[in-house]
Amino acid sequence: MAPDSVYPFPSPAGQRYKNSYARRKVLCGRTVDFSFTTGDKFNLEQWFDVLGWKDYFTINAPYYIEFVKEFYSNLSNVGDDCNDVLELTTKVNRIVIKFDDKILGQILNVPAAGSKFFETKKWPEDPELVLEDCLRVFSPNENVFGGMAKPTNLLGAEHRLLHHITATHILPTSGGHEKMSYQDLCIMWHVVTGKPLNLPHLIIKNMLRATSKVEGALSYGMVITKILSHFGIVFGNEVASRLDVWDIYNASSLKRMGWKRVFDSEKGVQWLPKECGRKKNELKVKVMRMLKSKEKLKERSKPLYHRCSKVKQVAASRRLRPWILRRII
Repeated sequence: MAPDSVYPFPSPAGQRYKNSYARRKVLCGRTVDFSFTTGDKFNLEQWFDVLGWKDYFTINAPYYIEFVKEFYSNLSNVGDDCNDVLELTTKVNRIVIKFDDKILGQILNVPAAGSKFFETKKWPEDPELVLEDCLRVFSPNENVFGGMAKPTNLLGAEHRLLHHITATHILPTSGGHEKMSYQDLCIMWHVVTGKPLNLPHLIIKNMLRATSKVEGALSYGMVITKILSHFGIVFGNEVASRLDVWDIYNASSLKRMGWKRVFDSEKGVQWLPKECGRKKNELKVKVMRMLKSKEKLKERSKPLYHRCSKVKQVAASRRLRPWILRRII
């Protein structure tokens, strides 16, 4: 149910919904097939289990697009921003609900404890969190990560999959996943090292960030279903949307991301980038082009009569008149 039906008379929230939220895309979230990740010797299940996040990645609930839009159109923070104390309130189907990170943690069955870092453009000022040390976890040579946005194509299969999960289900974005922000790197480092990170707080901050924009996707469709169900909100006659097959992280996901599964007699199952062979071929082509260009330079450096005789030979072989090819010289 959209705010038009909630507000029979013109209201700021109803007008706000019409002007912005009605046009925005809803992202439902993802699930992880842990039988696949464990079977292929990935550590994702173990990492999420240590943090107490495993249940969050197995949420598979229907979501209601109009209810998600109404949820966001009325969303605001009534907590203490100065002290980073967040408490959200919204109105859905004429019912006002209010929750903080602790209540959201109970709803999602994840702990509301740990770091609350939320920033995409700068690294946290934490003496225990050194940028170079975090980069070494994902690459032995941290110098390859120049600038703010870190390229994800330098990551291995498991870390690439972790980044994709981070960018679609922990802090979802509707853009591409070729770059890794400081926020992404910080989250991934906490996951890999098992350091506590307040997931409910991050979700709340990301929800508030969505309300500050006039465009962009509205995230956490399945999470919002669980929130509204917790407060007893009935969804009525709206047709539910559900996960598609490509919303589940499994072997097909890695293949779509450009990886291939190979079996090694010593190392077992491995995932390698598909473009390795293509890059080798591209390198060969570049070398051949360089050699050809060198041959052309050598040919141009020869005396003019040598070049003319060659043109005449080519012309004779092609049954063409020599004067047609004079422009080649």
